[in-house]
This record gives sequence, structure tokens and C-alpha cells, in this order.
Amino acid sequence: MEQPRDNATADQRRDRRVPIDHDVTIQIDAQSVVGPGKNVSAQGVYFTASGPLRVRVRIGTREQVVPGELVRVEAMGDGTIGIAVRFLPQ
Repeated sequence: MEQPRDNATADQRRDRRVPIDHDVTIQIDAQSVVGPGKNVSAQGVYFTASGPLRVRVRIGTREQVVPGELVRVEAMGDGTIGIAVRFLPQ
């Protein structure tokens, strides 16, 4: 029998996710991102920034380009990255 999830672990998403089988292209709008540095090494730098990083999204071969903002980028551990974009009103 499945145990009920508490609010801390429950899926807090407002909308249902639907799988897609299309390439997704994002174009990052030309802008500078500035924020306080947290740490640096010979291999890279980590910093935080406030404010949205605007992008434009195209799914598959559709003509429509949708405005969005970058929400999250995460290393997947196998040489790929996951990218989350929130759609913005048009």
C-alpha cells in the first residue's frame, strides 16, 4: 500500500507534465549576468545572480518562438545537463 507523502516531499508543481519527443532549442537573449562571487578555482567559478536570464524557446520544427526565463541548470552526471525554462506571457 502506498504511503501518503507529506507536504515537504509532495510534488508542488501546479501543472501536469507531458512527455515530448522533439528537440528543444533555446536562444539566450544578449545580456550580462552579474552577481557576487562565491568561490573560484583553476577549473571554474561559482557565483549567484538576481534577476531573470531571458531566453527564447522553440520546440521541434514549430514556427512559434516562446519567451521564457532560465530557471535551473543541473549536471546530470553523464556529461549532459538538464535545463529548466519557465514560459513567460507573450
